[in-house]
Amino acid sequence: MIEDDFFAIIDPLLRPAGSIAEDGEDYREPPLDVLRYYRRPVRLHWIPWLGRALSVVAVVRQPIDIGLSVADYRRFLTRLAMAVNGRFPPWQKQGPRGLVIGLTIVVLTPEPIGPEDDAILSQVLGSLGRTRAVPFGVIRINLGQEAIAFALASSDDQLFPEPLLLADALTEHFRRFVPLMEL
Repeated sequence: MIEDDFFAIIDPLLRPAGSIAEDGEDYREPPLDVLRYYRRPVRLHWIPWLGRALSVVAVVRQPIDIGLSVADYRRFLTRLAMAVNGRFPPWQKQGPRGLVIGLTIVVLTPEPIGPEDDAILSQVLGSLGRTRAVPFGVIRINLGQEAIAFALASSDDQLFPEPLLLADALTEHFRRFVPLMEL
């Protein structure tokens, strides 16, 4: 599968849900290649200033300096969260944009997907420190292998349904590796 085919799968999923596609960006140091952003305004609370948030899906290529380890992926997610914070600041000319960013990360990787990838990805979900981004899902895809691994965090009130929506739709097109049952 090529990237154009991949975007042909996820565009029809995210646009009807209210997401707006935006071009990505490329950073040299530290390396980061964001292919595309999808953003959607979210209302968290009835108080306008406090109640605004954004749901952002970032489709990125895995940087060459990042391997599949918990420490590397935390460093990668922090790098991406800082780029998202810069791209979508809390204020714009028309008013507040949102103090919180619910982030879904779709990583296109050349490395093979294996049965242990889900466990590694589930360990990196959580707080990203000094950023406004809260990761709700990390989805790792190898387009050549047509395989997928992911870890999802739930949003109790379904304000951020994108991780589950993408995971459900993408498992129809990509293989998952399920670990063997231990006796």
